[in-house]
Amino acid sequence: MFNYHNLNDVEFEHLCKDIMEKKLDTILRIFAKGRDGGIDLTDNVANKNLVIQVKHYINSTYSNLKISLKKEIPKVKELNPKKYYICCGKELTAANINEIYKMFSNYMESDSNIITLKEIDNFLQDKNNEEIVRKNYKLWLHASGILNQILNQDIFIDCESLLCDIEDESKFFVQTRTYNKCLERLLNHRIIMMVGAPGVGKTITSKMLILYFAQLGYKVRYTTNGDISDLKKSLSSNKNAKEIVLLDDCLGQHYFNMKSTQEQELISLIKYIHINFNKLLIMNSRITIFNEAKERSEEFHIIIEGEKVVLHAINMDTISLIEKAKILYNHLKYKNVPPTYYEDIRKDKGYLRIVNHRNYTPRIIEYITLESRLTIVESDQYFKYCMDKLDKPNDIWKNEFERRLTNIDRAFMSTLYSLTETLINIDVLKICFNKRLESMNGIDNTINHFELTLNRLNSAMISIYDYKDTKHIGVINPSVNDYLK
Repeated sequence: MFNYHNLNDVEFEHLCKDIMEKKLDTILRIFAKGRDGGIDLTDNVANKNLVIQVKHYINSTYSNLKISLKKEIPKVKELNPKKYYICCGKELTAANINEIYKMFSNYMESDSNIITLKEIDNFLQDKNNEEIVRKNYKLWLHASGILNQILNQDIFIDCESLLCDIEDESKFFVQTRTYNKCLERLLNHRIIMMVGAPGVGKTITSKMLILYFAQLGYKVRYTTNGDISDLKKSLSSNKNAKEIVLLDDCLGQHYFNMKSTQEQELISLIKYIHINFNKLLIMNSRITIFNEAKERSEEFHIIIEGEKVVLHAINMDTISLIEKAKILYNHLKYKNVPPTYYEDIRKDKGYLRIVNHRNYTPRIIEYITLESRLTIVESDQYFKYCMDKLDKPNDIWKNEFERRLTNIDRAFMSTLYSLTETLINIDVLKICFNKRLESMNGIDNTINHFELTLNRLNSAMISIYDYKDTKHIGVINPSVNDYLK
C-alpha cells in the first residue's frame, strides 16, 4: 500500500479528485471547504448534480469520521444531488460501510459509492492509473523508497550537503508546472540550466528532480561551487552507467566567481554529458550571475545559446496562485504553525493578500513560518508580520542582526560566511571562530563561547547537520548569506 500518511488533507483531496475524474469520466471542480475540514468535489458549481465528499481522517478514528459525516447530512439534503460519493482515507469494515450507506442511501446507487482507502490504493496500484501516481509527487516519492536510501553511497555519491535536509524539503515541495516542465525537458534533452531570482525555488526544484531520476536507477553526483574537475573525473567511464549531476549555483552564489580553469571545466562537462546519452546534467544559477557569465565568457555564451543546453527561466509569474497557496499551506502544516497563527491569516481571507503579493517567493514563506519567528510575534499579529516581511523583503534579517544578536553572535556569523556558502565542518569553524574572538576586545576567553553561541543561534540563524557522525554547520536559509554579503 502507498503511504498516504505523508499527504496532508489538501493533497489527499486533490488525489481523490484525480481518481474520481478517471473513475467517472468527468471533469470535477473543488467546491467548498467546510468547517469540519471536509471538501466537496462537484461536476457543476451551479447545479451540483454530482457531489463527492472527501474525508482524509487517516490519523483519526472511525468514531470521529462518523460524527463528521453526520454533520454533512443536512448539507447533502439541501444540495439534493443526483449522485453522492464519499472518498475516505480510512480502511473500513463491512459494518462501517453499511452504517455510512444508511446515512446517505437516498443519494447513492449502492454502498459502492463509499470508496475506502483500500479501494483507493487498489485503483492506484493498477498500472493503467500510473499517471495519477506520477501526478501526485509525494505518493510516488515515498512509494519508490528512495528517501530510505538517501545515505546509500551506491546511489548518492559525495552528496552530503544535498542530503542533509532533502527529506524535510520534500514535505514542503509542491509539484508545480515549473517542475513538470523541467522534468519534461530533462527527459527530452538531458541538460538543463535553470535561472531565476533568489528564492524562487531553483534549488528545491533541482533536488526533487534528482530524487525522480535516482529512483529510476541513476547515480547522483552533486556540488555547489565545488570542484568540477574532480566531479568529472568521478563519473563512470562506462557509457551504459546511468548518472545525473547537479551543479547548484554553478556560477557562484552572489557574483560570477569562476576562474578561467573552472569555466573550462564546466564547458568540458557540458560537452561530455552531451555525447554520453546515459548521463544527465542539472545546473542552476541566479539570473544576474548567469547574465554576467554570458557577458564575460563568449564560449560560455555560445554553448548556452546553442543546442547542447536547454534554458529554463523560473520566475513567480510562472507559478500559479493555487501553487503559491499550496506552498504556503504546506509550510504552515508541516512546520506545525499553531492554529491561532493559522487563523490570523485566514481572517478576512488574508492569505489571498499573501499569495497575491508582488514580492511573494517560496523563500519568504519559508522564513515567516520558521519556529524561531513565531516566538517574536503574537498570534493576533501574525498576518501583519507576514505582510511586513513581504513589503520589505530585503530587511528580513536586518532586525535580527542589528537588535537581537550580540557582538559575539555577529562574529560567529561572519566567520561562518567567510568560510563557506554551504556547509563547514564544525571543528574547522570552531578553530576559526576562537581565533576571531582573540582579536576582539573585552571577551572573557575562559567561557566556551563557541558552544553557547552555537546553541543560541541553532534553528534561528544556523542549522547543524550530522553526516557520518560528523557535524557540519550552515546558515538556516540562503537569504542569511545574501544579507551577510
